[in-house]
Amino acid sequence: MFEFFPGNHAWSTTVNLALMAGGSLGDVQRWLSPLRDAPAADLDAWAAAWAGMAHQQELIAAGDVKDGYLATAGARYLRASVYHASGQRQIPLGPAKSESYAAALQAFGNAVDYAPVSLERIHVDSPDGTLPGYLIAPDTADPQPVVIVYGGLDLTKELLYAVVGDRFARRGITCLVIDTPGAGELIRLRGVPSRPDYEVPTAAIIDHLETRHDVDGRHVAVLGISFGGYYAARSAAFEPRVSACVSWAGTWDSGAVWRRRWNERSGPEPASWFLPWVMGTPSIEEALTRMEQWTLADVWPRVRQPLLIVHGENDREIPVADARRAFEAAGSADKRLRVFTADEGGAEHMQTDDPGPALNLIADWLSLHLPVAPCPPGERVLRTV
Repeated sequence: MFEFFPGNHAWSTTVNLALMAGGSLGDVQRWLSPLRDAPAADLDAWAAAWAGMAHQQELIAAGDVKDGYLATAGARYLRASVYHASGQRQIPLGPAKSESYAAALQAFGNAVDYAPVSLERIHVDSPDGTLPGYLIAPDTADPQPVVIVYGGLDLTKELLYAVVGDRFARRGITCLVIDTPGAGELIRLRGVPSRPDYEVPTAAIIDHLETRHDVDGRHVAVLGISFGGYYAARSAAFEPRVSACVSWAGTWDSGAVWRRRWNERSGPEPASWFLPWVMGTPSIEEALTRMEQWTLADVWPRVRQPLLIVHGENDREIPVADARRAFEAAGSADKRLRVFTADEGGAEHMQTDDPGPALNLIADWLSLHLPVAPCPPGERVLRTV
């Protein structure tokens, strides 16, 4: 993996995620290089660098607006949103984290206002309250199938949009990126923790989609990224209306993974505040105990839908052995496991070292497993590039 901060996996992973979501290596070099010589625990310097990087993009974008370059400004604001959202991932709970997240939302709103993107904000009623999301629709008048995209433990719908963009829409699939229990607005603004029975929010989302006339609510796939792979598998196992399932990081037993991570920690560990926050517990030990419910050992055999698991052979967050175990246990007759190797690239968690091929594979696989409107062969080639 590209380690901008050698020996600091957490900081380097955040850099790679920002680049994966459309950030610039030049921006990273200018703003984060001074931190290479700073103490690893200097989170104030970390927060200031990411905020400065984002504010610079916003300042340039404001100038673009004055000059009438609105699409250019929209792209700048989207990059600013990515920087705000990326920087706050390492910041503990408190005003600085809240301010960074609010700035990410504001910058994203500006991006939507100025960029020519087909994006609709929706609100889904659920037992956990309203779930806010964005629909990215293909350019067609006919209702198309939908893929619900779930992020991991610290991915927001805005970051998810920056990562997936219009890849699904270009293949005739409506994409829904959405904040759900334990993620995005729900945990940051309302304090709604995650839940093991993720078929509940999934059912509420499908209920909503079935009421719409602009999407095909009868054909809905789920895509889970990182820890979201648990959400996708659990949803497919217990919500029969799910048509296909993609686990972008094959999960087996999240509780065991986090327990091992905590036991093997060396130095400060963000999990001490992060995991209790997402789990809704007062302490790390209670959070680790609660996480024992997040196992798929008895769930994978119930997954019968077409299934794709994408993993990296050098994944340091979820061992590749877990992905192989999940694949063998899955009850799907139509299933595929794709492990990206170090030789070809994409061997790290979420393929952050080379995400493009994995994203295209997922989008193409879904286009073959959902009833996408037919198009001429030549157009099909163009849409899958």
